[in-house]
Amino acid sequence: MGKLLAILAVLCLSQAIVAERIVNCYWGTWANYRSGNGKFDASNIDAGLCTHLSYSFFGINDSGEIVSLDTWLDYDLGFISKAVGLKSQNSGLKVLAVVGGWNEGSTKYSSMAGDWYKRQNFINSALNLLRNNGFDGLDLDWEYPNQRGGNWDDRANFVTLLRELKEAFAPYGYELGIAVGAGEGIASASYEIANIAQHVNFINVMTYDFAMASDGKTGFNSPQWAVEDSINFWMSQGAPANKLVLGVGMYGRTFQLSDASQNWPGASCRGGGNAGSYTGESGYLGYNEICLNNWETVFDYGNAAPYAFSGDQWVSFDNVLSVQYKMDFAISKGLAGAMIWSLETDDYRGQCGESYPLLKTINRKLRW
Repeated sequence: MGKLLAILAVLCLSQAIVAERIVNCYWGTWANYRSGNGKFDASNIDAGLCTHLSYSFFGINDSGEIVSLDTWLDYDLGFISKAVGLKSQNSGLKVLAVVGGWNEGSTKYSSMAGDWYKRQNFINSALNLLRNNGFDGLDLDWEYPNQRGGNWDDRANFVTLLRELKEAFAPYGYELGIAVGAGEGIASASYEIANIAQHVNFINVMTYDFAMASDGKTGFNSPQWAVEDSINFWMSQGAPANKLVLGVGMYGRTFQLSDASQNWPGASCRGGGNAGSYTGESGYLGYNEICLNNWETVFDYGNAAPYAFSGDQWVSFDNVLSVQYKMDFAISKGLAGAMIWSLETDDYRGQCGESYPLLKTINRKLRW
């Protein structure tokens, strides 16, 4: 009987390990340059809140080789080694190098993916980057194949690139993830979904930015219905639930109202809202900026998301309640977990109460 109980205990433990959900924490390292309470570095990271830490961003050159976008920060200030060093706080933490991002564009990645020699340069430089710095894998954030200067062949070439990366990584046990556009329009234009899913460990679905000031009207950054539609589309096209990671924005999209008295969703706007004191970007506020504002806040249950306004300023964002709705959905669909964009815009200092309120909400739902 004792041996049987021991076997059952091992089996239960194995299932628990397999079933652990991903909480992938993107880190925009440039937040080091922010002022005051917006400044963020490795000392501000609670490594126990993440299963993966995605160090963002690296780029590529015209030959397809991965390059640092800020060598002073990455190497002289030692940010890479500090990121990898966080594994001393959490022995299970995986630290990933993220290549790409919106500012990198698509043209160089299209050229690289379509050229065998450039692909080999990319893969070999990826191996060197991971080996030389102690990373546990790569997250490829090409925004987006077949768009922004790409071409139709990108869709097939992306599959080839991922297959070759997977083969090259296998002997070392490196993980391979990708970040992808969420909605059906972007996803169907950019990806052979069933094919790319075969070659990656997980797929970070960027289920946010569904409304922006360029639309000419206010809207929700990440309404529940759009999140659910996106995940359901990915699954319908052959992406397995256990590889899909649901994206949660730790920020809001802001709008300047055309008429301050018309402050509801869908109201006309004349552009992005005022820049925040930390993030300094029109049309965008971190949650750590939003929670400090004493604006009138409304939770729209039809979209399972809050918005807030003051004068002609309007913002849509996620809060603890809307994140709970998202995590309940992720659990109901059997998803691999959640990812956040990004650590440095949650209320990591706890200026409005608990530190990391949104990230801790995710953990309470998925891991604790």
